[in-house]
Amino acid sequence: MWDPVKNEKFQELFLQEVQMGELWLSRGEHRMGVQHLSNALLVCRQPRELLKVFKHTLPPKVFEMLLHKIPLVCQQFEADMNEQKCWEDEPD
Repeated sequence: MWDPVKNEKFQELFLQEVQMGELWLSRGEHRMGVQHLSNALLVCRQPRELLKVFKHTLPPKVFEMLLHKIPLVCQQFEADMNEQKCWEDEPD
């Protein structure tokens, strides 16, 4: 079910991650920038569209780094979700 509060939190997180990614990239810290941009992709409602934007706005080297980072971020997210589910499933 759609939750406007959660939606707003995801939007805030998305914007924060994009801004942090841009900040790190502007400082020449590509790895940190890519980490934040990949986090933004994770919470984005339209990740394919965002990837298209990144493809046209990021330097090719950084975009390639981002493409390589996506599977790792998804794996970490899945592991985190599984861990959270285990905590929720434990009896009190």
